[in-house]
Amino acid sequence: MEVEEEVAGDSSGAVEALQECGDLVGMTGDGVNDVVALKRSDIGIAMGKMGSAVSKEAADMILNDDDFTTILSAIEEGKCIFHNISNFVQFQVSTSLVALSLIALSTLFGLPSPLNPMQILLINVIMDGPPALTLGMEPIDDDVKTQPPRDTKKDLITRQLVRNCVISAAIIICGTLWVFRSEMSDGMVTMRDTTMTFACFVMFDMFNAMSCRSQSKSVLELGLTSNWYLFIALTATMGCLLAVVYLPFLQWVFQTEGIHFSDWLYLLCLTSTVLLVSELRKFLDRQGEVRKGEPFRRFWFAGKKISSSKSSWMDAV
Repeated sequence: MEVEEEVAGDSSGAVEALQECGDLVGMTGDGVNDVVALKRSDIGIAMGKMGSAVSKEAADMILNDDDFTTILSAIEEGKCIFHNISNFVQFQVSTSLVALSLIALSTLFGLPSPLNPMQILLINVIMDGPPALTLGMEPIDDDVKTQPPRDTKKDLITRQLVRNCVISAAIIICGTLWVFRSEMSDGMVTMRDTTMTFACFVMFDMFNAMSCRSQSKSVLELGLTSNWYLFIALTATMGCLLAVVYLPFLQWVFQTEGIHFSDWLYLLCLTSTVLLVSELRKFLDRQGEVRKGEPFRRFWFAGKKISSSKSSWMDAV
């Protein structure tokens, strides 16, 4: 972030000049003379205590405590929120795409439905619920804080996000159909067949949720338990899966049966591939960004003159 000191009577011109250079400009002001610049900037910030009523009305945001460090906290929180929303969307889109594709492909190839209606309903409850919501509670990552400002003209659903969803969905679809087809060796759908398919789908989604925590950083870099909410949600999901597979009453409701320990090891090895491929994709993306050398776009703040002691922390953004 670079702080542009206000030139008397020329704050609006400074904002316009910076925008012509392709920069995103934030303007702080407290008086009537700042109204034009506040309106013209990408985000106008009015002083809450010392600011005039006109400047507050013209601004996009009001700084209640008139403390510039609050702006830094707001920037960090905003970046974290957008980052977590992107991760949430990636997980939800890939999961929904898999659920629809499994039924569509089974019908297309003349196969019986790999999941019964109760199992599909449970998947929607346990995977679209706690694991998906806890992705929005991911702690603020240091790399996210230092990222350049996002281009406001770009959509939330980018090509990279769509690509990530397609890759994850393709792996889950192929793996789940493989388990269903290999288990249905006699051409008849049994409770074991649907149990293995159901467990495979749920475990795929659990690993997919872990990979969706970040679009660029490895799970090992983030830490397996840094997001305790997600860790607890995935643990509860696994407990629910075990209950459905082994408790007699739930077996009757969801048409499942107990499977052997070797089956769980087989499913663990198979379903973890979605996480492994995601880790490989992130590594290749990072290598590509290093070779490409994308320029760092600076975020400019044109506004009130501040001391050098306060400007030092802004340079870190």
